Amino acid sequence: MSSDPPATTPPTPPWADPPADPRPQYEFDDAQNRVIADLALAIVWVRLPLLVVGLLQAVIATGLVFRLKLDGAHVVAVLSHALAAVVAFLLAGWLGRAAEAFARITTTKGSDVTHLMTALRSLGSWFDLLAFFVKLYLALLALLIVLLLVGLLADAFRGPA
Repeated sequence: MSSDPPATTPPTPPWADPPADPRPQYEFDDAQNRVIADLALAIVWVRLPLLVVGLLQAVIATGLVFRLKLDGAHVVAVLSHALAAVVAFLLAGWLGRAAEAFARITTTKGSDVTHLMTALRSLGSWFDLLAFFVKLYLALLALLIVLLLVGLLADAFRGPA
């Protein structure tokens, strides 16, 4: 009887491809592969501007860092542009992984479902982040409407007497 602890497998990171499924998988036909390849290309075309936006936001944030000595108020702008760069790079990264997985569906045999699930996970992450910002926007819009209504009811928008 051995006193060694049982071997454990480290968890697979969420961005890694899942291990190959030993079961046979559905294989898309040529017409389906063309649709998937077109989608992969469209995703790449959306990803490229996101990368440019991320790069420009990073450049703006870096430039504003040098203005901090002259005007400390630029710290909000630096943080805003840096956050925008990070978000753009995250979105572009998830789109890149999705496009790559969709392209693998059309160029490999025997792993179409595995690649499809990888692509869908990447798109899911993309839409989760996008949904967060839509919800944040709607919450801020609702707050603004409430503040405006309170201001109207309190007669705060009356001009000078």
